[in-house]
Amino acid sequence: MVTAGPLDRLLASGLEDGVPALGELASRLIGDRGAALATSASGPLAPLLCRSLVRELRQNGVVAEADVEAVVEGLTRQRALLATLDATDELLESAEFARLHGTRLARALLAAHDAALADRPLVASAFAEGALRLALAGATSPARTSVMLTPEDPDRLAADYLERLPRLIGAALDAWGGQPAIAGTLRATLSALAEMPATAADASFEQGMDALRRAAGDSRPAALRLLGEARRWFGLAEAAEEVRHDAALYGAGIDVIMAFARVDGRALVVAERRLSEGLAGRMAWLEGTHLPAWRRPRMAAFSAWGRLTAILEKAHRAGAEHVWLNAWPALEAVLDAYVLNRSVIPVAGELNSAGFARVVQPVIEDSLVNREILLAQIRRLTDELAQATELPARAAQLRALRYRLDQLVGRDGRSDGTRPELDDRNELGRLVALAPSLLAELGPADAADLAAHLDDDHLRLVEGVAYNGTVRQAAMRDPVTARLLERLSSGLQPCPDYRGVVRRQFDALCGETIAFVAARHDAKSSAGVDYLRPMKSPPHERVFQDDYVDWLRRGPFAGRIDVEVPSVATGRADVKVGAGTTAFFVEVKRELRDASAEALERSYLTQAADYAGSGAILGVLLVLDLTPHPRGVRHLSECAWVARSRPPGSKRDRYVVVAVVAGNRSSPSTYSVKHR
Repeated sequence: MVTAGPLDRLLASGLEDGVPALGELASRLIGDRGAALATSASGPLAPLLCRSLVRELRQNGVVAEADVEAVVEGLTRQRALLATLDATDELLESAEFARLHGTRLARALLAAHDAALADRPLVASAFAEGALRLALAGATSPARTSVMLTPEDPDRLAADYLERLPRLIGAALDAWGGQPAIAGTLRATLSALAEMPATAADASFEQGMDALRRAAGDSRPAALRLLGEARRWFGLAEAAEEVRHDAALYGAGIDVIMAFARVDGRALVVAERRLSEGLAGRMAWLEGTHLPAWRRPRMAAFSAWGRLTAILEKAHRAGAEHVWLNAWPALEAVLDAYVLNRSVIPVAGELNSAGFARVVQPVIEDSLVNREILLAQIRRLTDELAQATELPARAAQLRALRYRLDQLVGRDGRSDGTRPELDDRNELGRLVALAPSLLAELGPADAADLAAHLDDDHLRLVEGVAYNGTVRQAAMRDPVTARLLERLSSGLQPCPDYRGVVRRQFDALCGETIAFVAARHDAKSSAGVDYLRPMKSPPHERVFQDDYVDWLRRGPFAGRIDVEVPSVATGRADVKVGAGTTAFFVEVKRELRDASAEALERSYLTQAADYAGSGAILGVLLVLDLTPHPRGVRHLSECAWVARSRPPGSKRDRYVVVAVVAGNRSSPSTYSVKHR
C-alpha cells in the first residue's frame, strides 16, 4: 500500500470526520494512484482530498507534483457546485499552496470554466470564482481573468451563471478598478448585466460600489457627482429586489455624506437612523452564514459606515456652533472628519482612507472660511501651540487645516473672509461643487441660470430637494427602464429646446411612453391587448393608438391629450400632448416587413420630425412591430432610441424618440416547438 503523499493525511482526516468512504479510496490507491486521486477529486470527496493535500504541505513543506496534478485535473471535472467551492476554499486557504501551485491551478480552472459554460453553468461560475481569487492573489494574469468575466454576448449564457457574475466583476473592480484597460471592459459588462432582469439588482449594486470607489479617489467636485451616481444605483438595486440590506446601507451612508455637504442637520439625523437600521438588517441577514475570507473586506467596509456617520455627526454639531467656548474638543471633532483614520474605509478596495477625507475636507473648509470668529480661534490656538513645549498629537493636523484655510481666504490683505478663487469661478464649476444633483437633473444651461440667482446657502437647499427627488425616482424604477430613460436623456442633451419646462414635460412624456412599451412587452393576454398576438389579419394602427392614448390619459397628461389633430405641418397628427405653452406630437405607425432601426427611421422619421416644425424640435415616433418573430423579440433596452432628422435647407436637427412595441408575438414556449 502506498503511504507517501496525501494518503495518510486523508485517512486521518476521514477518521476524524467519520467518513467511511475513504476506505474505498484507500483500496483504489493500491492500484492506479493518479487515476484514483483524480476520480475522487471529481466527486463529493474533493474537499477532504484537498484538505489532506494542504495538511501534507503544511507539515512536510512539500507534496508530490504528481499528486497535485491529479487532484487539480480531477477538480476540473467536478459537476457539483458546493463540492467545487469547498474544495477550492481548502486549497486557497493555504497561501503556500497558492504560491507554489497557484499558477497551475489557475490555468486549469480557466480552461475548465470555458469547457463547463455550456452544460455545467453553475460549476463554471465556481471555476470562475476560483480563477478570480487566484488572480487577486497574483497567481495569474488579471487581463486573462478579466476576459473570462467579460463575455461578448451575455444574453447567450445560462441564467444560473449570469446571476453570479456581477458579484465576481465587483470583486475584480475592487482590485483592478484603477487599471483603465481592465476596468473599462468590466464596467461595460456590468452595464449590460444591469439591463437584464435576472442580474439587474446585483449589477446595479456593483455599479454603485464602483462609483463610490471612484468617488473616494477623485477630487471633490467629481466626487460629489460620483456619490450622486452611486446613490442612484443603490436605489435602483433596492427597487429591483425586495430585500437589499446592502444597497439600503450604502445608500443611507451616501445620504449622510451628502446631508453633511449641504449642512442639513435634519437630513443628517434621518440618514443616520436609516444607516443604523441598514447595519442591523445586514448583520441579521448574514448571521450564521459562511463568508469566505476573500469576501470579508466588504463586511469590514459595512461596519465602517457606522464609524463614518458618528464622525460626521459630531463634526456637524461642532461646525454649526457660532463660537467655540472650549475650542480644542470642537476642533478634535472637526479634525476627525477632516483627516479620517484608517478604520474608516467604507468601500472594499479603497485602501487609502484619505479618499473619503478628500470628499469631506472641502465641505468643512467651506463651513469655516466664512466664519471670522472660528477662523480667529483656529489661528490663535495654532499660534499658542507653536509656543508650547509639549505639542498635542493633533498639532500637525491643526497646522495643516489652518494653512489650507489661510490659502482659501487669500491672506492678501482681505479681512472679509472672501475666497478669491470662488469669486472668479464660473457657474458650472460652482454647480459641480455645490449642486451636482441639480446639475444632473436640469442640465448645465438651466442649472446655471437658476444658480446665478442663488447664494451658496440657498443653492445647497435646492440641491437637497433635487437630491431627494433623484433618490425617490431611483427607488420607483427598475434598472432596465431607468437605464433606457438615461440613454434617451443623454441623446437629447444636444437639442437646444431640451431645457427648462420643455425638458421636464418631454421627460415626463418619455417616461410614460417607455412605461407603456415595458408594460406591453410583458403584457398578459386580455381583450385590451389582443392586438399583440398573432392574428390572421394584422391589427390596424388605430387599435394600437387607442391603447396608447388610454394609457396617457390615466397618467400626468390626463386632460391634455388630443387625437387626429388637423392642420399640423399641413397634415393630421396622430396624438397631441399639451405641455404648457408648447405641445409634443406622437406619430403612431405599424410595421409589417422590416422593423430594424434603420428601416423604421428610413420609413417614418421624416414625417414624425416634420410635426415638430413650428414648436419645440422634439417628437415621438411609436411603432407597433408586426413583423414575424420566429426566434423571439428584441430586449426592452433596445426598444427605444433617439434619432435626428434635418430637412433639406434647414440648419436645425429635429430630435425624435423612436419607441417600438413588439406585436405578432407567440408564447415563448412555441419557439422551442418550432425549432426542434
